[in-house]
Amino acid sequence: MILVAGATGNVGGELLRQLRAEGAPVRALTRNPGRAALPADVDVVGGDFATPESLVKAFSGVEAAFLMMSGNETAVVEEAARAGVRRIVLLSSVAVETRPESLIGRVHQEAESAIEGSGLEWTFLRPGQFASNTRAWASQIAEGDVVRTPFARVGLPAIHPGDIAAVARTALTEEGHVATVYSLSGPRAVTPVEQVAAIGEAIGRKLRHEEITAERAGEEMAAFMPAEIVAATLDFLGSPTATETQALPTVEKVTGKPARTFARWARDNADGFR
Repeated sequence: MILVAGATGNVGGELLRQLRAEGAPVRALTRNPGRAALPADVDVVGGDFATPESLVKAFSGVEAAFLMMSGNETAVVEEAARAGVRRIVLLSSVAVETRPESLIGRVHQEAESAIEGSGLEWTFLRPGQFASNTRAWASQIAEGDVVRTPFARVGLPAIHPGDIAAVARTALTEEGHVATVYSLSGPRAVTPVEQVAAIGEAIGRKLRHEEITAERAGEEMAAFMPAEIVAATLDFLGSPTATETQALPTVEKVTGKPARTFARWARDNADGFR
């Protein structure tokens, strides 16, 4: 049995679909099973990483688990080990290697360290920017044909969450990935201007991008993000390191299939912008 945490999210949802398509025995973990809206044949269990004792049922009979950073990894992996879980695949962040001093880098490094010290088999996935982050633009697109963001010409190799899920699926179901860190990216750097154009093409509308200042973007982000996360996010988007802008071949090396483009992600998720 494979446990998928965050099964209603961008990566967890993709992973759940891929595992089901392969016929793998899979269980979905979510805080609110009644609101999960997952297929009726999916084994859905409730649990919260903040209270590891709530995970007893979730981990029961599980051999491998896909987890995301929770800030409570030591207690969570102790519960997993007690239940007989053998392998953990953690969704971490490229910030561990590129921005270790940042809040994002520190908390993900702490999560990795807790799992690495648990005695369980582990694989860490470190993606950079997610293509799905552009879902935040949906309200702007619903209101008109202009998307406003900072850093119009800064390109990052945004990754399709389905490709993160494909690497996770491989690490969960195949041998040869234990004690391995996979840094992940999309196939090429793409700017916000190019992303807006790709979404417009996917939904059949002529959208345009309008650049705003980092200060204005920060004020808008502060409404739903802590100040330290806002600062780290803007620094990542506006002043990426050479590593963060590099398109990596990892997805194809691990899965045998090339990483999908941002345009492909836009087509796959066009309904979310209509």
